[in-house]
Amino acid sequence: MSIAILTQVSDELRRLAIAGSGVSGGDFRLKKLIAPLEKAGEKAPVFAKVAQSAQAVVDSNEKTAPVALLELAGLVNAILYTQGETGLAGELLTIETTDLGARQTQASARLLKPLLEALSTTGSGRLELIRDAFERGAFADLRLVKPALEALDDPYPEIGDFVVERVLPLYGKAILPELRRSFDQNGKAGHLLRLRLMHQLDPQGTRALIAQTLDDGSKELKVVAIECLGDSDEDLAYLLEQSKAKAKDVRAAALGALTKLDAAVAVEAVQKAAGGADLALIVDRLRTSRNPALLKFLLTEADRQLAKLLKLKDKTEQGTAVTRLQHWLGGLVGRDDAGTEAWLLKGFDRASDLAAIKSEPSGADVNELVAYLMANGSPKTREKLIAAHESLTGPMLSCAFAAARRTVSPGRLYDLFSPSLLDQPDKKSKKTATAFGRLEAIRHGLADQVADPSLAWRTSRVAYFGREQGDLPELDPRWLDAAVATGDLDLVQQLARPNHPATNRFLPEQFAASLKKSADYNSQRVLDTMVRIGHPEATKGVLELLKQFAASPYHGSVGYWIGRMIPDLPKSSATQLEALLPSLPEKMVDSLMESLLALKNKPDV
Repeated sequence: MSIAILTQVSDELRRLAIAGSGVSGGDFRLKKLIAPLEKAGEKAPVFAKVAQSAQAVVDSNEKTAPVALLELAGLVNAILYTQGETGLAGELLTIETTDLGARQTQASARLLKPLLEALSTTGSGRLELIRDAFERGAFADLRLVKPALEALDDPYPEIGDFVVERVLPLYGKAILPELRRSFDQNGKAGHLLRLRLMHQLDPQGTRALIAQTLDDGSKELKVVAIECLGDSDEDLAYLLEQSKAKAKDVRAAALGALTKLDAAVAVEAVQKAAGGADLALIVDRLRTSRNPALLKFLLTEADRQLAKLLKLKDKTEQGTAVTRLQHWLGGLVGRDDAGTEAWLLKGFDRASDLAAIKSEPSGADVNELVAYLMANGSPKTREKLIAAHESLTGPMLSCAFAAARRTVSPGRLYDLFSPSLLDQPDKKSKKTATAFGRLEAIRHGLADQVADPSLAWRTSRVAYFGREQGDLPELDPRWLDAAVATGDLDLVQQLARPNHPATNRFLPEQFAASLKKSADYNSQRVLDTMVRIGHPEATKGVLELLKQFAASPYHGSVGYWIGRMIPDLPKSSATQLEALLPSLPEKMVDSLMESLLALKNKPDV
């Protein structure tokens, strides 16, 4: 007698038991199994009995459902018990455990499943999903510790980097035994990340492993091991020797480690290297060094380089000089001391002279970097940048906006900068280029696009500081009115709030227009905003988007990107969603069930 159909019934019973008997009445999944059970009952009467019990569950209401569900479960389990086996052959072993010593939470299945897939499989879009899960605190779930550790070996390097920088430090020293166990001194890629992370978590405890890696490790690991030195004066002689190596990566690692030491000979070696061709190799470490002698050296060299640049006339020579000045200024990122403040104020006063340099990179790139440093600098540099906002455009204005966001009141911020958003030119031209530059700068400022300070000096993509440096004040409510008035969808989505009449009219129009093109990321973003603010047409939008996806081959993202919106809908939406499920592909239904159950189990408001 085949028991496959009974196993399916058992699986559905388990699902309903977890969800609660209150949702079992009318369950369409269980209902689909009744016909096969009745057919099997023609040969084996016990299947007919199971079909009758299943029908009773489907026909039940909130009062009769518990008894009907228990009766069906008892019958199915009794049959399966007589047909199956329990136990497993093999030796019993103790499960290895480690105390993480941190508060633990449990992620829901609808979040956990796609996250586990993102950490353990390949394909595009995984990093975005992992970042989103991290921001939602999902990695406090202990079930994700091992998958996060295994992600160190992910073929997509950005995932390994993100896990090392943001995720694994959450678990502290508790993960050190597993890191050591899986570390291969002859390895590459993920093993480089393991060594860096072990040193970050336990610098002193890792010194023996660092020394061993320097002797026996692979070439790549030896470079990482050198980077980890500099915590003790015992490293000085070895680092001085390696700072003269022919290999650039070895030389850069040794020089970077020397910036941690205060010995005069170490400072002298770093200054000599930075004054020559190795500046670009070590500017990151100069930026993080708090050695007073190195800071004085940075400011002196930046002064010398600026003076040299302003005297040059040849564009090729200017471009080379600009690049080198950018490197020197890159060492000032994150500093607000008196010396840095004085240099930035002086450099800002030369903005017009620098703007006249049209090389590649240009003097304008230097001005943008100076503005970035001022926005992240002392109160005095921020005040001067804000005061000059009417003469600024592009990234420099973005920096001024960011400085003002943290410095002035929300109302004053709106009064100062909103004209650049509201006074939009009809079309782009040479005459309106400045106005468009100011418009884009304010849009970027409001969107709170935070650039990584460590990358700003390299790319000349200068943006402002934001949430990374603390919570920002709330924006003036008038910004949303301005965003709707100018038809700026991105800003409306960023600033939208509940019960705003203009926004409630604007978003459905944009959703409908986007849906006509395709069920793409833009339509999902608009719908996500509608759900977030409790828009009265949010449920209608979710239903329409699900129908669009049902007709396309792209079902994989539905459970996460659309499914996660469902629990935030009104509880009354569950009936409409359940009515739609039978018309959707089975794979879509599977990915949405957890979200639908979460919606049905929401407490009544």
